[in-house]
Amino acid sequence: MNTKLKIKITVDILMTIAMFVTMCYPYTGGDYHEVAGTVLLVLIILHQILNRNWYKNLMNGSFSGPRILQTIVDIGMLVVLFLQMFSGISMSGYVFTFLPFGMNVGLARTIHLVCAYISFLLMSFHVGLHYGMIINMFRKMFHIKETNKTRTTVLRVIAMGIAIYGVIALVKRDFLEYIMMQTHFAFFDFEEPVLIFVIDYIAIMEMMVFVAYYLQKWLIEKTKQEITKKEKTK
Repeated sequence: MNTKLKIKITVDILMTIAMFVTMCYPYTGGDYHEVAGTVLLVLIILHQILNRNWYKNLMNGSFSGPRILQTIVDIGMLVVLFLQMFSGISMSGYVFTFLPFGMNVGLARTIHLVCAYISFLLMSFHVGLHYGMIINMFRKMFHIKETNKTRTTVLRVIAMGIAIYGVIALVKRDFLEYIMMQTHFAFFDFEEPVLIFVIDYIAIMEMMVFVAYYLQKWLIEKTKQEITKKEKTK
């Protein structure tokens, strides 16, 4: 693994952790939430710089099903993250108070709330689209060369179980209500143990990873079948 790839992976891991921390507002408080958001902003900028070739090659080559999915998710995530960061900076009462620009606080709060939940789901989905690469990386790191059917089956069953609980947690945590702007303020149970909160959000993240991974896998297989069909008709 070369140095650039190691830096990319480190930035991606830290970015995921920072995103997770920003969702833990009831346990971090306003000031630390802003600090975590600022760290996330810096990591997002670094991520864009490290992956600048993606922009250069955006219009090159053909757009297969998997590539269309990934492109839509990536562009959507960029837009949502920009709105989330801009609205967060507009409401800043700790880190960015020196900036003279901003937007109406009420509008900023609504945008920030909606984008926070969408970006969490999109980032988790984005991780899922690269899950195959992540698994291969860990296989190389731990020198796992042979496929064990029993181990694979057990891990898939566990992943499916967590994903199912993730759907329950998604509803329990009112993600859809926030995204659809049915609720304009985030409500938290400040007496809830942090472990329960973390478990629910990890399950939601894993659910999105699960959906993204298998959706992409299905699209790849479908694309292969279409290519094979075209070759047979020639």
